[in-house]
Amino acid sequence: MMEHESTQTLMQVLCLLAATATLSWWIMAYPMRVAPKASIRFSLANFCVLIGMLLYTQRTDQSSYLYWLAADIIILLGFSILRWGSQRLYRLPSSKTFDLTVVIIAAILMLFVSPQRTEAVYLVSILSLAASVLFFGLARDHLHAFRDTFTAFAVYWLVIPIALIGGLFLLRTMMLLVFPEKITVFATLNTADAKPTLWVYIILILLVNILIIGNSINKLVTKILTLANRDALTGIWNRHSLDKQLQRIHSGWKISDTPYCILLIDLDHFKKINDNWGHAMGDIVLEKAANAINNVIRNEDFFCRYGGEEFLMLLPNCTLAQAHKMALRCQQELAELIIDTGDEKLTITASIGCAIVTPKTPSKHILAQADKAMYDAKKAGRNCIATAV
Repeated sequence: MMEHESTQTLMQVLCLLAATATLSWWIMAYPMRVAPKASIRFSLANFCVLIGMLLYTQRTDQSSYLYWLAADIIILLGFSILRWGSQRLYRLPSSKTFDLTVVIIAAILMLFVSPQRTEAVYLVSILSLAASVLFFGLARDHLHAFRDTFTAFAVYWLVIPIALIGGLFLLRTMMLLVFPEKITVFATLNTADAKPTLWVYIILILLVNILIIGNSINKLVTKILTLANRDALTGIWNRHSLDKQLQRIHSGWKISDTPYCILLIDLDHFKKINDNWGHAMGDIVLEKAANAINNVIRNEDFFCRYGGEEFLMLLPNCTLAQAHKMALRCQQELAELIIDTGDEKLTITASIGCAIVTPKTPSKHILAQADKAMYDAKKAGRNCIATAV
């Protein structure tokens, strides 16, 4: 039972926020179907926090495993589920085993003392240490998810607040060790002394859910950008993304004077495949060809579907001789493909045009040179390599 009117008001606000967040994420998960598996975890995390907070308000001087031990474990499970939701959102490896181990160790340590107010310093310290571990892990997950796909500012804007939450829990442990007499501020939520803690929890729930929304928006933006720049059939880059990459590599060449090359790869007799075995078989050929060529590129190379049965490769820091070797490797990889149509087995060959940048070559012109060289290769009988003059 609440002992102070202002504390009761703050507790009502806290429960309203947690309940609203629980319902909102549930709506995101099912009726709206927005990242449903991650959203339902976020909903469950908020629900655990709500239940834990309600149990906190029932703490008295009497010993109670429900209002002390169970409440703390439910809160820790909520923090763990929050982390699992983020991992699901960003397709990161699951930390369920580690997180559950942290929760179980915390529960075992709490069982060493009686669950009552006289042992509150010990119990709250264990809770805070476990919570700090979970939030530091959550911050690490977000840093790993963002660092390759987002700006440095956004990384730190979204990651640092989560790390600070972990730091606050760690700071609370240290404060309890130094000032154990302040335990009434942290241990119960039904007294006037609990007002600062209630404000912290209100801010915490708001901040965490705002960060989760920010993360979800980031994921949505990343997915949209991926759909805009990736070929839906093969999964490699599409022609839309070529201009930016070509400009980047061309600008680098102007600064370093390190040459780059372009390979334009056209699958031979592809129209016959579509005509004789249908577009579904043509799609299979394109997928397998893209995967085969993708196996030979270097980390710094750019490989995209240029259009129809044509693929394009940008080779930075590459001489004409090296580009010719790369073209040969592509042909070898394609020659090893055996496509079973049911009636017969198809072999894949390709005509490849090769061009290298020169001081008088604009970035757009080198594409035209590679295209002309590719048509020269087709005129020469296909399944060969031609170099732009």
